Amino acid sequence: MAPARILAKSSTATETPHAELSQHLKDVFESAFQVVHSSGSDQLAAMGLGIEEWQERFRRTVLLAAAIHDLGKANNQFQGMIHGESASQIIRHEWVSVWIANQPKMKDWLLPAVDGCESCWHVAMAAVAGHHPKHLRCSPQSRDFEKASEALEVMTWHEGFKECLIEIQSLLGLANPPTEIKSIVVGGANDHAGPRRFVDMVENWTDDLKEQCRSDQSWKRFCACVKACVVASDVAGSALWEHIETASGRHDWIADTLTRRPSTGQLDSIVANRLGKHQPRKFQTDIADSSADVTLVEAGCGSGKTVAAYMWAAKQHAGRRLWFCYPTTGTASSGFQNYLLEAESNETGKLRVVDGADLFHSRTHYDKLQMLSTSELDERMDDASIRVESLKAWDTKIVACTVDSLLLILQNQRRGLYAWPAISQSAIVFDEVHSYDDILFGNLLTFLQELPGIPVLLMTASLPLARRQAIEKFTTRVNRTFHAIAGPEDLESLPRYQQYADDTSTTVKDAYEMAREEFDNNGRVLWISNTVERTRQVGIELSDCNSIVYHSRFVYKDRVERHSEVTKLFDSGSAGFSSTSQVAEMSLDLKHATLLVTELAPIPALIQRLGRLNRAAHPDQPADKRTPKRFVVIEPRDSKDEIMSLPYTDEDLELARAWLASLGREPLSQSDLVDAWRAIDKTTKVKAVKSGWLTGGMETPVDSIREAGYGVTVIRESDLPNSQADGSVVQYTLPMNYPRADNWRLPFRRAGFPIASDSAIDYCPRTGAVWSTFVII
Repeated sequence: MAPARILAKSSTATETPHAELSQHLKDVFESAFQVVHSSGSDQLAAMGLGIEEWQERFRRTVLLAAAIHDLGKANNQFQGMIHGESASQIIRHEWVSVWIANQPKMKDWLLPAVDGCESCWHVAMAAVAGHHPKHLRCSPQSRDFEKASEALEVMTWHEGFKECLIEIQSLLGLANPPTEIKSIVVGGANDHAGPRRFVDMVENWTDDLKEQCRSDQSWKRFCACVKACVVASDVAGSALWEHIETASGRHDWIADTLTRRPSTGQLDSIVANRLGKHQPRKFQTDIADSSADVTLVEAGCGSGKTVAAYMWAAKQHAGRRLWFCYPTTGTASSGFQNYLLEAESNETGKLRVVDGADLFHSRTHYDKLQMLSTSELDERMDDASIRVESLKAWDTKIVACTVDSLLLILQNQRRGLYAWPAISQSAIVFDEVHSYDDILFGNLLTFLQELPGIPVLLMTASLPLARRQAIEKFTTRVNRTFHAIAGPEDLESLPRYQQYADDTSTTVKDAYEMAREEFDNNGRVLWISNTVERTRQVGIELSDCNSIVYHSRFVYKDRVERHSEVTKLFDSGSAGFSSTSQVAEMSLDLKHATLLVTELAPIPALIQRLGRLNRAAHPDQPADKRTPKRFVVIEPRDSKDEIMSLPYTDEDLELARAWLASLGREPLSQSDLVDAWRAIDKTTKVKAVKSGWLTGGMETPVDSIREAGYGVTVIRESDLPNSQADGSVVQYTLPMNYPRADNWRLPFRRAGFPIASDSAIDYCPRTGAVWSTFVII
């Protein structure tokens, strides 16, 4: 039996008129209209597309796509899903929308919306077909559609469909809609070939567009820009009505948020708070003075790069939002806490977030709750709230985030696409770019090349020559200006480190004794291991030195506490010891470590680890206050006396041994480390990564922006009652490596996370987690 109404949303929302398909099309169109009006020129400029040539095309194309994007939901199978009567569609509704639009009478009626431009028509169709990106779904079918027994019928005869056409006519200012549209039926028991014919037909419609995008990069970028704008407008049109009652209120929200920018005075205030009584150094003013499209800063830890980045934004890019992208959630939270929190008053000592600033990453809510000592942040969000949460970027002037939050857009991940209007209005800082894996770095190169209108500041302690050359190449090939700035000579040449031995013959037992001696002499020892298991072992072995163990495999609330303990230890003048994993390479701002013990690692990792040592040394200090501090590199061996090299390659470690030998035992500066590395550097040519967003086709494939990981995030069985009681799931999550057996999980999940039995994990709040012996087969 035919439904009484044609709906766009699930049955839980059917009581509101916004569930009606005709109203939903209107909601999304109106959002798209305001998004284009408030940020359309920014989006085009970010893509390097001239405003005069492209603005009217952009407006018409986005609005057409928005007006018809869900018209394909008017089919018997989608409506059956809405009412719980069927499980799926043989062809996804967004591709059915394209199919409907290209019926001869429909196309003749709709084409004037893009002023008869066939190229704009095809871009609009690509945006419609691709407005629901999903991993591994690059084709229109939702199941084995060629064997489906039930036919899909577009309900062109239904009054609800006709209401949609009347609404589209009004929105786009078109002539009267076609009065007689032949009912469209495909598939079924007697037409197994029909769906395949449909797929081939729809794909053939975009052949001209694909060819145009290949021959003219401007059309490729235009297509990506339209797609992202439609996706962002769709989520706004779908979510905002649940939070803002009136249409005018929703329009005002979009207009207000997409015109918010940090003032120069606000950015200057952040700089002043950080510098205190000190004046900026010349190195920092050089960064602030760089007007290049892309600026690369290579300077050691503790040189003041971050303050200079805010100076750069204030001087060069006033009127733009600022996105500050860090490599990990830990570094993003640390950057947010150090720069974007301020005292409410001198009396209370309470902190508040700088006006218009925010923190974006997967654990944002819990980290902000801890920083601000408040219980007002609620993680119990329904799906609609999560969509609105994704739109926070529109309302944020200064963003501290993980680099993933930004570069996700290149591979069509939703949070990146949702944030696109705000990203297009921003200046971007990428910090710690030396830490990027090859895929992430390749995505960065793609970003530099394909979004030539977005100013970028890149910061790193050191960088292989091949990567530096690639940054310059991918910048200048699209006629962007490039400027490289070296670190301040007085700091870069300051002797800060001294190697205990110019080989790796020091045993673990020897290193234990050195650590105990340093601790007994009121020193602060940082020990960095390459695996979590050895990190725990070292911490337990040196428990007599009040050791703090810190690595990634803690329940998140415990990890936050361990992080705080470690940073407080190295800020103090007290004796102490911390055993850490690779997390110490970036996410710890340590100032007063007096001895570093580290396992052998690739050269970039060792340079970064050394940056944790003697971090507060400065040329202006008295000589006795800037004495170089010792470091020792060890190679643990197993019970068979074989070197344990994992997780690194033998080639990388052999190069690191040669580097250490070249350093000798004399005092060393940051420049010494980098020069010795470049003298033996064997980094091969690096390549950009193909962007699924910039394909110029109907598909919107979703992919990763990092190399594949081998971990799983779980919730322990014993933490399940707590996470259910207070609704704060994130603080009980525990990242683990995959075990070599499948007997660890319970047959249920919490908020999407698998539940691990307590017997499967050996966990201590002080030393973290490892898999219990019975799991390892």
